[in-house]
Amino acid sequence: MKYNDGIIKWSKIATLLFIVIVAVADVFGIPLAQYLCYCVADRFDTAAVAMMSVVWYLGTVGAYVILISVYKLLNNMSKDIVFDRVNTRLMSVITAALIGIGFICVAGGFVWFGAYFLTIISLFMALIVMCVKVVFAKAIAMKEEMDLTI
Repeated sequence: MKYNDGIIKWSKIATLLFIVIVAVADVFGIPLAQYLCYCVADRFDTAAVAMMSVVWYLGTVGAYVILISVYKLLNNMSKDIVFDRVNTRLMSVITAALIGIGFICVAGGFVWFGAYFLTIISLFMALIVMCVKVVFAKAIAMKEEMDLTI
């Protein structure tokens, strides 16, 4: 019996929308980094703008990795491929990207203190994805064990 994947279709659409938003953020990265430095962080030196620009673009690279992995994960789910090692690998990629973004935001914290808050959020999300990955891995092991007993 095939699952009604309406929520998966909407999730895929939302993921594509977020990819477009990240692309727009890439196009306007320098002005947004300047705005963040000048107006939010009250930093007016070019080193701060350069650091925040690097943090911005490295963060968007991580966002692309996450969003593409989420799209692939949703695509697998729409094909009824749920408890599969490919999905756990995708979750590992998402976790690694979130941890990477967390470390990148630590560097941004030297310019803007709010980046430390983004670090905490990123690491918390990595923990959640890692927990779901462990649940999936356990379900795969149980499924394989059950397949061997039949």
